[in-house]
Amino acid sequence: MIVGFIGFGEVSSTISNILSRNGIQTVTVVKGRSEKTNIRAIKSDVQIIDSYDALVKGSDVVISANSPANALNIAKKVSKLMDDGIYIDLNNVSPDTTLKMSQLFEKPQETLPKIEEKHSFFKKQEDVDMRNMFVDGAIIGKVSNDPTTILFSGQRSGDLAILNNYGLNIMIVSNKPGDVSTLKTLRSLYTKGVSAVLMEAYEASKEIGMVDQLFEILSLTEGETFEEKSKSRIRNSYKNSKRKVEEMDEALEFLDKISPKGKKNFMTKAARDKFNDVK
Repeated sequence: MIVGFIGFGEVSSTISNILSRNGIQTVTVVKGRSEKTNIRAIKSDVQIIDSYDALVKGSDVVISANSPANALNIAKKVSKLMDDGIYIDLNNVSPDTTLKMSQLFEKPQETLPKIEEKHSFFKKQEDVDMRNMFVDGAIIGKVSNDPTTILFSGQRSGDLAILNNYGLNIMIVSNKPGDVSTLKTLRSLYTKGVSAVLMEAYEASKEIGMVDQLFEILSLTEGETFEEKSKSRIRNSYKNSKRKVEEMDEALEFLDKISPKGKKNFMTKAARDKFNDVK
């Protein structure tokens, strides 16, 4: 099996290294990418190839882990090149965007021959066997967790259960594309809202020199590991604030569609603005 990665940030490199260690060949393209991405790829076990065309056509599974803003455009390009295999989108996009991507990959895989009927009043027709190569996925928790847990939904998601034999913890949600994206968006509303509140509390405590006391008193009710987990969440929020703004924009699109007319999603908008305000 060959797994190709479009985008080679922390998510792709971590998954690639896990699969490589367990006997799966992984490939990616770094041409035109940042120096940081090039260095990350060189240090990993991934095979670097020259073109995305070769990556798509030579891989059994293609994984896109980029940014919400680029997810749909990448899916459009890959769908034109892909004849077989499975395309996995791991980006934090809205269910609507996920369904748009899914439709790009709904292609006839096999056309059954015409059947010559004995009686002329039976219409001759071609039965087209439709298959959708698109699967949406979500990493639950840190990608560095051992094992990395990934949820999948889509017609071909069941085929990906085999990755449980190669170092990953795969959970199949359904055969309906968009189900995982919906769960991912709902989870994102909570986790990023919590992160935004933590950032403000941390910043306020830092201004008055009471960071240690803040985490000490919170740990009394939130548990012994709260400080470690919270500081990790805060660091990640500052480091990836731009991507989190894009993810919250996707979440707001989802909320605006499903919410009753006139309802205002104040908390999600405030969290989005908090990430956008990071300098």
